[in-house]
Amino acid sequence: MQRRGKTATERQRWFCPSCRKSNVRRSPSTLERHRKKLFVRWLCGNATLAELARGHRTSLKTLRRYFEPFWKQQPIPHLPQSLEGQSLIVDAVSLEPRCLMALIGRTRRRVVQWTFAERESFESWSYFYSRLPAPSAMVCDGRKGLLLASRARWTNVKIQRCLIHIVRQANLWITQRPKTLAGQDLRILVRGILSIRTRRQKRRWIRQWRHWHRKYRKFLNERSYGDPIHGKRSWWYTHRKLRAVRSLIRNSLPDLFTFVGHPEIPRTSNHVEGGINSRLKELLHRHRGLSLEKKRVLTAHFLHQKQIQKPPRNVH
Repeated sequence: MQRRGKTATERQRWFCPSCRKSNVRRSPSTLERHRKKLFVRWLCGNATLAELARGHRTSLKTLRRYFEPFWKQQPIPHLPQSLEGQSLIVDAVSLEPRCLMALIGRTRRRVVQWTFAERESFESWSYFYSRLPAPSAMVCDGRKGLLLASRARWTNVKIQRCLIHIVRQANLWITQRPKTLAGQDLRILVRGILSIRTRRQKRRWIRQWRHWHRKYRKFLNERSYGDPIHGKRSWWYTHRKLRAVRSLIRNSLPDLFTFVGHPEIPRTSNHVEGGINSRLKELLHRHRGLSLEKKRVLTAHFLHQKQIQKPPRNVH
């Protein structure tokens, strides 16, 4: 190798007399770092592989060869030492139906934990919580395994059910134009959940809910009967969807308005579902065709970028 001038950035250029080529020596660690940065940029960004190849004056085959080692490297979360005074917002997103779920937890400021599981269950959420210190409050969608695991792990943590999940599911059962008077009154009650901010509004809403329950109790107990089969007459509740909404609200009522009087507790899990899950689903669609292991790597890199990014100045 012979010295052959310098580049525009004042780096030494070397010339090989045998192959008649010149190049610049690069540290292997520096080269790997730049390639990994390019890999994450492609994985979590909007640029296609062809656009990156054109921008770096290389071929698609070469980029794929550069990126191949990084598919075997999966980032792990940097777990916090303490979550005292903070609210933990948890949710799950499906990466592959009935095969792979990502369980995600974050505070208002950043992502703090993620794990992968085949499905949402008591065991998967128990493992998720086992690696975290106890927060002051937790916001969730109210899945059974999630709630049981959190209460088994942390007995004194306040729980806030996501209001958006409650309202969305209730409206799905009530429909936009309920035909019964009970359904119409219940739709007004459900719509009023999102407007509650103060203790006075909370007490007023609970009184209206109890009044609705007393007023339509007999109506909800009405039954419909079918033709006798083998000497037995089958029956079912006539207004099953309204009964389902009643059960949904009644079961979630103890944790429905925990945020009232505690402004540090979010009312919804939108920090995860809207700020993370929606973008993650978009990336999975953009890189559709990946294997399960590569979907894990994509998700881990995306959540790692969310964890290390600087939080907004107006978030405490």
